[in-house]
Amino acid sequence: MIELVLVMVIIAILGVAAGPRFFDDSAFDERAYLDELASSLRYAQKVAVASGCRVRADIAPGSYTLTQQAPQAGHCDPADASFPIPVVLSTGQLMSGTAPAGVTTSPAVTLVYDALGRTNLAANQTLTVGARALFIQAESGLVTTP
Repeated sequence: MIELVLVMVIIAILGVAAGPRFFDDSAFDERAYLDELASSLRYAQKVAVASGCRVRADIAPGSYTLTQQAPQAGHCDPADASFPIPVVLSTGQLMSGTAPAGVTTSPAVTLVYDALGRTNLAANQTLTVGARALFIQAESGLVTTP
């Protein structure tokens, strides 16, 4: 009987210590949003290279959106500073997202991919999504996550 009570006490202590970890999904939400943001930036680069039109990524603390220049007569005007067309997937879904509750991105940044896949950033950029990091190389536009 004493052994049974002791086993029950040990299980209760483990449940109190480990239980919240099973029900707290903020770490998973954070990683999922980091992966979503990274793949969206990679997609923006590919759209810019494939279309020849610059693509802008507006990254705010709680969201991001991708837009691109409007082509005129099959070409894009490099002097055009407007990005009126939202980038869409082949499914018709807009390339934008909202961070889950409790997940923020910093710093807020706007970057533009050109037709060669390069960014307009002066230097490499590190974005933090919660406690995780996302790296953008300025010259090549390469997006990496550790």
